[in-house]
Amino acid sequence: MAATRQIYLGVLLLLAVAASTTSGAAAFGLPRGLRPGHCASVFRTYDTVSPFMTGNTTAIHLGNTKSCVAGYGGRPDPHTAYQFCIPSWVAFTDNGTLVGEAAMNHAAVRPGTAVSGFKRLLGIRMYNEMVKREAELVPYHFTEQLGRCGIEMEIEEGNLKRFLPEDVASILVAELKRMAEAHLGREIRYAVVTVPGHFNGVQRSSLVMEAAQWRGGFRTAKLVDEQVAAAAAYRLHEKRGDRKVILVFHLGGRTCHATKFRFKDGSGHLLDEHHDAYLGGDDFTGRVVDYFVELIEEKHHRDIRGDEGTLRKLRAECERAKKLLSDREGVLMNIGSVLGEGADIYEELTRAKFEELNRDLMERAMEIVETVVMEGAPTSQMQSRKDAIDEVILVGGSVRIPMVGQLLEDYFNGRGLIRDEDAVIRGAALLSRPESARYVEECYYGGVSGPLWLAK
Repeated sequence: MAATRQIYLGVLLLLAVAASTTSGAAAFGLPRGLRPGHCASVFRTYDTVSPFMTGNTTAIHLGNTKSCVAGYGGRPDPHTAYQFCIPSWVAFTDNGTLVGEAAMNHAAVRPGTAVSGFKRLLGIRMYNEMVKREAELVPYHFTEQLGRCGIEMEIEEGNLKRFLPEDVASILVAELKRMAEAHLGREIRYAVVTVPGHFNGVQRSSLVMEAAQWRGGFRTAKLVDEQVAAAAAYRLHEKRGDRKVILVFHLGGRTCHATKFRFKDGSGHLLDEHHDAYLGGDDFTGRVVDYFVELIEEKHHRDIRGDEGTLRKLRAECERAKKLLSDREGVLMNIGSVLGEGADIYEELTRAKFEELNRDLMERAMEIVETVVMEGAPTSQMQSRKDAIDEVILVGGSVRIPMVGQLLEDYFNGRGLIRDEDAVIRGAALLSRPESARYVEECYYGGVSGPLWLAK
């Protein structure tokens, strides 16, 4: 066995050396052309040569509003897929930490003790412009910690708690890991973690090292760009997608971004990317809230602008209505329950009114798409630039809004689009399987990964 082990380690070292002599092209957001010493150290421990065994690896996707875990394994069929999602909320109380639905419910009562939307703060410095903008939106404070942006909040009994956004991410990761392990009935040691394509090196390291490994409980974690995971959900990372140009448009609860890239010879090559960290479904809901605040004042003679409790109830009702309008032309909203009057007072919100209130925001999202499609080319080339894109994939919860899909269909002249809000986590789960591990392991070269799966 010892001799066999040495042979495999020798093969891995040769593969690492081969990788170090490549041109350095990025593969799925990870750098190629690493030094042999790095790759040799990765495989020095025998147990790490086969981390991506079915059932031993899971996929993690942290979103600003929803986070998910997905993978394969379990009884009786080890190839059966699983997926669990929770709201991306963490709350701190004197009695402990709340996660997911419980934290979101707690936020409705004590908003200053709960955190969501932390993802865009990962790994950034205190004096970043984004911190200033975020401070205007949240009921807690920011403070410098370890040279980075930290969060400070007052929990029950006046106790101050200070922590980093990475701590919030790790709590969510640990909870998702626990859910997957409870489903499988065993420990999971490895993870594939999705990351936005525009994240820089510090943010990527914060997510994989601090959130997933040091604090989240995984022994090893690998990153894959979200847009690549979305494409992998439709097997576009395989031969059928080679040399195709793919546009992935993400519109979530709080962020919007578009990425254009191409798969070539097993590697993903970024062509262009543009994002807005403050545009998403929450903004659409906010417009509806503002509309009903004015309507309530006009028709019911109540100014609720300073009433936080009533505003929270109204926002929850508007969020519910927004989701229902994806399948209906109109929704009756119980304004009486919002105002606490006990009477049945209803007002209708139509899909047409919702679209009117949010048209400019949706047009902002379309500007992001056009920026990426055109890449600075003159208007005369617009049609050829559109035609050059082979696949368009829409992801994120807000792509369910009919007007979003319609605007994109019109922009691409009625061509078929893939609309799948969960494509990122499903694709990441596929990439966690042994046959796809080469797409997330930077020490592999060209897909020569066969010897790895013989090691166990």
